[in-house]
Amino acid sequence: MLNYTIISGSIRQSRNSHRVSLYLMERFNNEANSRAQLIDLAELNLPVMTDLWDKHPQELEAYTQLANTLKNSDAFIWVSPEYNGSYTPALKNFIDHFPKNAFYRKPVGVVSVSTGSLGGIRGGINMQELAIAVQAYALPQMLLVPQVTTKFDLSGVLTDSTYTKQIDTFMTELHWLADALKNKVVSGQ
Repeated sequence: MLNYTIISGSIRQSRNSHRVSLYLMERFNNEANSRAQLIDLAELNLPVMTDLWDKHPQELEAYTQLANTLKNSDAFIWVSPEYNGSYTPALKNFIDHFPKNAFYRKPVGVVSVSTGSLGGIRGGINMQELAIAVQAYALPQMLLVPQVTTKFDLSGVLTDSTYTKQIDTFMTELHWLADALKNKVVSGQ
């Protein structure tokens, strides 16, 4: 069983990327060999990071639960809209609250979302660089979601069946990498 943690990286009220987070959580939970949970940054309302999580005694219990969730995850999926060529400040703030060992040697699948036609590729590349910076393994196969409002409804239902192939490829690649790293398999398969 592979444990995935999806981090929904937008805190805006009318966020479109959350649609994709909801969809992916359901898809991963419907797979026989995976379990996914969602960390919704809009619900967390984290303060701006001034120090690592264990330096906040007033919120220590909440941070400890988050740290344990990260520790028990086999892989991560970071979902963010593209903001001015990058990912959201809320996602960066969340990642920075925890030491690098929370993500060390774990795969990160990057999902970048936009209402435009390019799917937030610049934001996706920046998230891959962030994954490398925290010593995680960035999945080379990004899931770019262009024109997100035509592909998913507000509750996370896929409304464009032609997009299924891209999602399936992303999930297959992330499953492979997560399984290989969890089991420390080194082979040419």
